[in-house]
Amino acid sequence: MDAQEPTSALIPDPAVVVGLVEKLVEGIWPRSEADRKALFQRLGFTSGASWDDAVPASPLNHYALSTKQPGEISSSWNSFNGRFLGVSMQLYTAMDTDNPSTRQGFEDFRQHFTTIYGEGVNPWHDPIIQAWVWNVNGRRIAIRFFNLQHSGMLLTVDDAGLATAAEAEARRRNAPMHWNDSEERTSPFNLPQLNLPQRGVRT
Repeated sequence: MDAQEPTSALIPDPAVVVGLVEKLVEGIWPRSEADRKALFQRLGFTSGASWDDAVPASPLNHYALSTKQPGEISSSWNSFNGRFLGVSMQLYTAMDTDNPSTRQGFEDFRQHFTTIYGEGVNPWHDPIIQAWVWNVNGRRIAIRFFNLQHSGMLLTVDDAGLATAAEAEARRRNAPMHWNDSEERTSPFNLPQLNLPQRGVRT
């Protein structure tokens, strides 16, 4: 087989993982820790240790996740302000650029989700990292194809509302602090324009 030809046997099988995503998308999203544990039990997921440092504390927390799927998968689940936010799975990682199997996995997931949920959208328009997003039943399904020095595919399923709030909080925490909340590099001596009506000039 030519090195550039995609392999047909992907591990894990995209169809099986898509089935797990369908179960995440259906029904009521967990609103408590008991709900989250019950969902994980139904899906065969096992929560692991926290990935975050104890200090400083953050409203966004990450935990290791075992999905019991074959293959090399780096999975996690996260919470925002104590509420279950979603899960992520890094699939088909390879050490070379534009790996055929990784690209095949990305395209297979896109085809599966398009068949089930209709055409997705690409809201980020990143020329390096291809991405497709589906908003379904208050959830956000996203797939990304990373094609830098290594190849990789990331699948995430989030509560859309909580994801928006978490992203806004991350931007707030990472924003540079200024004495008057002005834009970066704005002089504190520049007063904002008030757009007052101009008075006529007497001659």
